[in-house]
Amino acid sequence: MDRKSVLIGAIFAVALGCGSVSPMGDAAAQGPATQPGAKTVVKLGVSGRPDQAFLELAFDRGYFEGQGIEIQKVPATSGNEFVAPLARNQLDVASGSPNAALFNALNRDIDIRIVADFAHIEGKDDGLVSIVVRKDLMDSGAVKSVADLKGRSIAAGNSKGQVAYLTVNTMFKMNNIPASATDIRALNFPDALAALASKNLDAAFLIEPMITLAEKRGILRILLKGGEIRPGTHLSVLVFSPGFAKQTDLANKFMIAYLRGARDYYDAFVLKKNRDAAIDILTKSLPVKDRKTWEDAAPQYTDLNGRVDIADLKGQAAIYRELGDVTGPVSELEKNVDPQFAKAAVAVLGAR
Repeated sequence: MDRKSVLIGAIFAVALGCGSVSPMGDAAAQGPATQPGAKTVVKLGVSGRPDQAFLELAFDRGYFEGQGIEIQKVPATSGNEFVAPLARNQLDVASGSPNAALFNALNRDIDIRIVADFAHIEGKDDGLVSIVVRKDLMDSGAVKSVADLKGRSIAAGNSKGQVAYLTVNTMFKMNNIPASATDIRALNFPDALAALASKNLDAAFLIEPMITLAEKRGILRILLKGGEIRPGTHLSVLVFSPGFAKQTDLANKFMIAYLRGARDYYDAFVLKKNRDAAIDILTKSLPVKDRKTWEDAAPQYTDLNGRVDIADLKGQAAIYRELGDVTGPVSELEKNVDPQFAKAAVAVLGAR
C-alpha cells in the first residue's frame, strides 16, 4: 500500500469511524427491554461517528443514569438502518437525516416521531459541512468562485434525496448555474476524499472533522461553508419510536439527559468552557483521537432547547419533491413533529 493510500485511510478512520461499529443486529431485533432494578433500558441507535459527541458527554457524565435510564447502544453504519426497527418498536431512539427516504416513509403513515434537533447549520460562518475544492485548483486561481465549477466534477453525496445533493443543488441555483453545466457525481464521503487526493475529482460536499484533517494535509480548501448556502437547515433530527413516545415520563427523562449533553458540548466547543475536560472524554470514546482536531474543527450545533424547525423540514421536502425524490405531499409534517418532550425537559432545565 502506498503512502497516499495509508494517509487517506487514516483520515477515513478518524473522521468517519470506519470499522468502529458493526451493522445493527440482535440488539434491535429482540424488541423493548427492561432491566431488573431501578433503571429502565432504552435502546439507542448510534453510529460511533464524531457527530454523537454530545451524547458521549452525557453518557460519561452519568446524565442518563441520573434519570434512571440504562442506555443500550445499538450500532449501525447508517442512520437509514434505524427506520425499520424504529417503526417496529424494536429500537426506542435514534438520530436520522431528514432526507427523501424519511419523508416518503412518513407519507406512508409510519408513526416515527421527530422530537428534537440533532444537528443543524447555524449561521453563515458555520462550516460543519462545506463545499471544498482541490487545493491545487484553488491555489492556482483556476477555481475562485462557484462559477468556476462549470464543466468541473463535484461529488454530492452517495445519492440524490439527501442533504449533500440538496446543498449542492441550492448552491448552483443561487448562482444561476444549471446542474447540467457541471458533472455532479454520486460518491460517499470517503470515496470523494480519495478522488480529491488523487485529482480525479475537482470539488465535493464534505463534513467535519474530515474537512479539517484533509485541509491540514494539503488535499483541499474550503470554497463555501454550509452556512453560506443553507443557514438554519436541519442536518439530522432525533426520532422516537411510536411505542417509546407513548412512555411519556421515560421519554421526558431521556430528553432531559439528551439536552444536558447538548448544552455541555455547546459550552465546551462554542463558548470554550471546560473544553479540555470534554476533549478528554471524546478522545477516549470516539474515533478522533487527535486533540488538535477537536479544537480546530467547526463545532456541531444542536438546538439547546430541542426546537425543530418545521418550516425548514417542509422546505427540504418540497425541494426533494421538485427533484422527484419525494412522491407524496409535504404539508403534513406537523403530525410527525412532537415537541412535547423537549418542552417538558426545558421546563426542568430552564431555557437556553
